Formats: sequence, structure tokens, C-alpha cells
Amino acid sequence: MSLLKNLSLKFKDAFEQIGVDSSLVIVTTSDRPDLSDYQCNGAMKAAGILKSNPREIAGRIKTILDNDIDFSEVRVDGPGFINVRLSDKYIASQLDGLNSKNISSKEAQQEIIIDYGGPNVAKPLHVGHLRSAVIGEAIKRTARYLGHNVISDIHLGDWGTPMGMLIAELQERHPTWPYFSEDITDFPKESPLTVHDLMELYPQAATHFKEDIAFQEKARKATADLQQGNIGYRALWNHFIKTSITEVKEDFAALNVSFDLWLGESDTNDSVEPMIKELTKRGIATKSQGAVVINVADSEDSYEVPPLILMKQDGGIMYGTTDLATIIQRIKDYKPDHIIYVVDQRQSLHFTQVFRAAEKSGYIDSDRLEHAGFGTVNGPNGKPFKTREGGIMRLRDLIELAKTEVIKTIGFPDDHELTDDEAEMVNKIAIAAIKFGDLSSNRQSDYIFQPTEFVKMEGKTGPYIQYAAVRIKSVLEKAKDQDIEYNDKAELIFNEPAERALALKLLEFPTVLQNSFEARMPHIACEHVFSVAQAFSSFYQSCPILTPLDSSLIQSRLRLSSMAFKQIEVALDNLGIEIPNKMLRFE
Repeated sequence: MSLLKNLSLKFKDAFEQIGVDSSLVIVTTSDRPDLSDYQCNGAMKAAGILKSNPREIAGRIKTILDNDIDFSEVRVDGPGFINVRLSDKYIASQLDGLNSKNISSKEAQQEIIIDYGGPNVAKPLHVGHLRSAVIGEAIKRTARYLGHNVISDIHLGDWGTPMGMLIAELQERHPTWPYFSEDITDFPKESPLTVHDLMELYPQAATHFKEDIAFQEKARKATADLQQGNIGYRALWNHFIKTSITEVKEDFAALNVSFDLWLGESDTNDSVEPMIKELTKRGIATKSQGAVVINVADSEDSYEVPPLILMKQDGGIMYGTTDLATIIQRIKDYKPDHIIYVVDQRQSLHFTQVFRAAEKSGYIDSDRLEHAGFGTVNGPNGKPFKTREGGIMRLRDLIELAKTEVIKTIGFPDDHELTDDEAEMVNKIAIAAIKFGDLSSNRQSDYIFQPTEFVKMEGKTGPYIQYAAVRIKSVLEKAKDQDIEYNDKAELIFNEPAERALALKLLEFPTVLQNSFEARMPHIACEHVFSVAQAFSSFYQSCPILTPLDSSLIQSRLRLSSMAFKQIEVALDNLGIEIPNKMLRFE
């Protein structure tokens, strides 16, 4: 149980003893750490309901809490604020419990599927894929650390109009290819296209599609034919998939992002037709202007929610169709308690339609489906981040840009050739800069990508926190070099305010993790790990770790340092960020 929960129980018990509703109790970290560690404003809420004096109620609560040895001081301030200061012994005991439990908990274990990443086949990963990947990965890792069973699914875009667009473009350029012959059933095993060919072809086909109405019809027909089983198109499409996945895996691996399932829209193809027939038979799906739709509008809607289209007039299916079929598939295969979609918040209407359709069809309650939307990555002009030439920046180019900034900030000479160790260090710092720069922003907000700021060692950045961890590790290694045997059960001593401040900050971690996961807000964890790094820095500056004459104080400070390192390590790992073995000091 977290410290905050323990304190809440103590206050709730005190409120119940004087006959006041304990649901009014909310204990928070004090906003005046010079006065107290924690505070409760419940007396003022109770006074409003009971028509009583808040200071009188707070005084009665104080009388009860004064008998609790876990508090070194209980005071009533202002109109009725109850402020408490914890005893050093209680803080130490809570840290002992925190360390032994390793913070994770198996309580209320859930089966969760997280859908994130979502790249389209034949398109390179670009800056627009960054947020889904890193936010989804952080939510997944945190959920697993808290004890939940989590399955991550990349959900490839591999079955819509873009596939027909590519096929139609290739058919116009290479009409003699065997994939376009009605008489050939045996196709080459090797792809006629490299990943670079595909990435050049896609934007050209997209431009063709926008500018040529006749080509639009060809692409739509090719899409429908592909979905309905044209064997030549299927063979060519399989080449698209295999070629693209190799590239996508490399790009996501560079970000320290991984998936359990590499399924796509196409994996539901065999179940789509039976689903549409079944929903039509039940009257859930109806015909509308030649299309098959599910009406998902609600009389209480404050905006228009169009029907979910399951099948177009030409027999083609939509993203909503495969998303609904995917929900059915996931329920059948994994029986999830919750499915979380980490997708751009501009898709909120789409997910409203799909979730309502799933509930209306009786597949799953919509409150078990969640769209964790996010804002965009912008450039200094406040618009979506682009290359200097005005194009969309590829994800691997973004990583190279961050690496260049790291090298520049460290101050390597222009002609310096990085050793393997230096290259590994630069890469880990660059990835930390990118990921922490993203994750430290509220996911619902847009943010400005600033590589020169993100790589700095000072301020709220990934490299700053990495450096704090490396410095702690260096202290612990120095102790070994000096033959100081570290005792992980040493008594914790709080002689200095900085020792106590660091200990209290470490105790916030379980609550932070839970809040971060429940809100699907990794920035909450980012704020905490940054504050731990700051608290350690203050502790390091004011509390000599290896030089005190008192060996018990050395052991206490080494243990506190070790706990700080472990917590930073866990927090960064949950964010998908690695700690380098060493870091050259930035200028």
C-alpha cells in the first residue's frame, strides 16, 4: 500500500471517530513543505455540510492524530487546514516496505490490449508516428510493472484504399507483370520492389490519386478486388507487407519500442463478411444509399455523429469495418477487460462511432474501450514538424538529427570518429532526448519539438535524468573501490533536510505510477523522475556520501543513493529510456 493510502486511512479513521463522513478526506502532498509533509482540507468541507466551525472540527481531528506515533507534528493552520509532519522512523519504515515490494502490485490484475504504433504498409515511419509509439510503449510498460497482463498490437494499416492505390499505380507502369494477368496463378517469391522503391512509389501514387478522377476509380476497384480475393493482387500485396515490416521493425527498435502482435486490418478479412451478414440479420446494420451502415447517433449528442459505414456501394470495406471486426477478434482470442487505442486525438469521432457500434452490437460495453488521444508534434512555427524543405520528416532522420545535436553539445571535434562505446552513449542520449521531450508533455496537448533544448543536461530533459543516474552509479562504484561494504538494510538517518526531502520524494512513486497509468498520462511519471533527480542533486550537494566520519551515516546515505538510482532506473525503463554506462560531461 502506498504512503498516501496509509495516510488517507489514518485521516479517514479520525474523521469517522468524530462522526464525520470520511469520504470528505483527501490527503495531498503539502504545498508548503517548510510547514508540513502532507495536508488535509477535509475539515473545511465537513464544516460547510455540518454548518460548523472548520477550525473546531480540525482541532478534534488533531487531538486524535496527536496520539499517532507516526506523526512528529500535527497542526491546524489558517481557517482549518490540517498539516502533518511524519516521524523519521515512519519515513524509514515506509521506505523499507517500498524497497521490499519493488513498488509493483498484483492487485486488481487486468487483461489489457493496447493498440498503438499503427503504421501504414509501404510508407516510411515519420514524425507523425512518434507519439503513438512512445506513449503507447510507456503505458504498456507501466501497466506491466503494476502487474497487469498486457498485449501490445501494432495494428498495421494494410487493407484500405492505399493498397489499391499502389496496385493500380503499378498496373499502369508495369502492365505485363504476372500479378495483373488473369491466366497466371504462380507468382515470384521475391518482391519486385525494394523498401526504397515502395517509399518512392507511395507519394507518387497518392499524388496521382488526388489529381486523376479516373485513377481514383481504378484504385478503388483494385482495393475491392484485393479484399475480395484477387490472387495476383494478393501476391503483390504480400510483397508490400513483408518488405515494409522489415523496415518498420528496425525503426521502432531504434526507439526501444516493441510489439507482441504484428496484426493488421487484413487479419480480420475472413470474419468481415460473416459479421456484416449477422449484424444485418439482427437489424443492427441497415442499407443506406447502397451502403451497409450502423446508426450510432444518440439523441443527447451535442454534435453530429454519422453512421458507421461497414460496406461501401462498391463492396469495399472501411477502416471502421476492420476496427469493429478486430474488436470481435480480440474479445474471442484474449477476453480483455480493457482495450486502449493510442491514436491521434483527431480520430476521436471515428472511435466514437466504432465504440458505439461495438456496444450496440452487443460485443462489449463501450466503457471497456478507450481512445487515449494525443496532440501533434510541431515545429517552432507551431505547425506540424517538417524538414527544412517542407516535407514530413522521417522518423530515422529525426533520430539522426537528435544524435547530431548530442554530438555537437558534447563538443566532439568535427573530425572525431566515435568509438563503439561513444556511439552507443550518443544513441541512448538522443533517444532519451526525443522520448522524454515527447512524454514530458501532456499527451493531449501539442508540443514543439526542440532538439537543441531536448539534449541539454540541465532542466527537465532526458539527458539530465540520465546524468543523475550515472552520477549515482558512480558514487556506488566509488564506494566499492574504497572497500566500503554497502548494507542494503542499513538504518536510514535523516540529519539533513535534503536527506528527508529525497526520502519523501521516493515515497511518492507508487501513487505516481498508479496515477500515471490510470490517466494514461506518462508526463506524470516524467515529472516525478525529474523531481527525484533534482532531490538527489540537492542531497548530493549538501550531504557528503563517502566522507563522513560516522560509518552509520555513510551506510545510510549509500542506501538512500541506491534507492534513488533504482527508482530512476525503473521510472526510465517504464518510459522506454535506457541509462548509458557513462556520460561525458556536457559543456
